[in-house]
Amino acid sequence: MVSGVAGSARGLLSALCKVIATVLLLAGAGLPAQGNEAPPEGLLTVEVAGLAGESGSVYIAVYNSAETWLGDAPVDFRQVDIQEALDRELVVANLVLPVGEYALSVFYDVNANGELDTSFIGMPKEPIALSNDARAKFGPPRYSDAKFQLSLEPVIQRITMRVF
Repeated sequence: MVSGVAGSARGLLSALCKVIATVLLLAGAGLPAQGNEAPPEGLLTVEVAGLAGESGSVYIAVYNSAETWLGDAPVDFRQVDIQEALDRELVVANLVLPVGEYALSVFYDVNANGELDTSFIGMPKEPIALSNDARAKFGPPRYSDAKFQLSLEPVIQRITMRVF
């Protein structure tokens, strides 16, 4: 009889543990999972000068490291219609990105082929612009010259198109 009471107590304890576990699981169901939260985002406004009176598109490539800088894997890539984005003398594009370090490369697609045309030595044949108005010095511009911080406060990058 003692073993029957002990068995009943163990059964009751086991059932009680299952109920408590279920209540705790359900109580936590409405909470956001740790580590799955979206990173905070900031607003980047890109203002491109030197395109008033032009038509067609500019392409904006966003990079977040020196390793990917000016390569084929930007973290964001946008085609912007010049006439739709023209605000007086500036082409304006707003990008919402996770807070962090970035650099921009922009080109004006003069011949509307969707590509930056270059010479046989790799020099751009079409107008380009880089964040911080970075310029090339004996080769491609460096990421360190073009990088900037995007924070929760809006950031404006005003850049000028140039022909090389």
